Amino acid sequence: MISPLLPERLLAAQAPAPSKARRLLIRVIGAPILLAALFAIVWLDYRFERVVAVRFLVAAASALGTVELLLMMRGRGHAVLFAPVVVLVAAPMLPWSWMLARPVAVAFLPAAALFVTCVLSLLVFRHGAFTVEAAALSIAAFAYMSLMNFACSPPPPVAEARFAWFILFAVAANKGSDMAAFVAGKSVGRHKMTPALSPNKTWEGAAAGGIVGTAAAFAVLRWTPIHADFARVPDWALLALALSVTIASQIGDLVESAFKRWADVKDSGRLLPEFGGILDMMDSFIVSVPVAFAGSVLLSRIFP
Repeated sequence: MISPLLPERLLAAQAPAPSKARRLLIRVIGAPILLAALFAIVWLDYRFERVVAVRFLVAAASALGTVELLLMMRGRGHAVLFAPVVVLVAAPMLPWSWMLARPVAVAFLPAAALFVTCVLSLLVFRHGAFTVEAAALSIAAFAYMSLMNFACSPPPPVAEARFAWFILFAVAANKGSDMAAFVAGKSVGRHKMTPALSPNKTWEGAAAGGIVGTAAAFAVLRWTPIHADFARVPDWALLALALSVTIASQIGDLVESAFKRWADVKDSGRLLPEFGGILDMMDSFIVSVPVAFAGSVLLSRIFP
């Protein structure tokens, strides 16, 4: 089946698929470059002790990811809404207080409620043209992608000056798990974990990813400046938080795989060779960052 994300007129212009060795080389070289770019953006915020560059990055990535998700839904024949969903996902993530040089009232929650009300109203006023499925998928896309708002500000126990270390904690859990699971799955993986969703994922890879991701995330919490915000939290609780975020990252990856299986596409998009679309690159963060945020708040209250 032709992917709905790739117009038929572009199929003829596609280059031959690269060899397995070349695909692996692209990943080996490309992943460090992408991580270096991410760390450069995070460093800017760390240098000036404010959360600005990260919010621009998250807003841009979330907008593009939302477009890819909505295109998958349209490819299944559902006339989902585009502009209001993309705008309402990305707008709250922008650094409004910095851009306007004044505190900004929280107006996006009422806007989200108005959006849901309008979507439901369309079921009445555009009955037939706008289906229940289209309404449900529009709201689901908005709710799912809006979870990235948790990557735009530090949880209450973390000082804004140390927010960069919170991002590093999330990256360590996600990418540590992802890379270890990929290597272990390819080398020693035997038992398929979810063959219906992701045939290449194995229980051996998931276990290796869980160990490496948890260890990397715990190391950030324990031996970087962010530990000052968790000074009263015992090591076993920090380890539990790291493990929870790592497991959530693996679940997030499988959630996006479920969307792609439903849409019958291999990648969410074709923005980056061998990496797929933006949504393919941020899928694990969509679920794990809210877990990291909520877990941090919970630990700060249990161990004040």
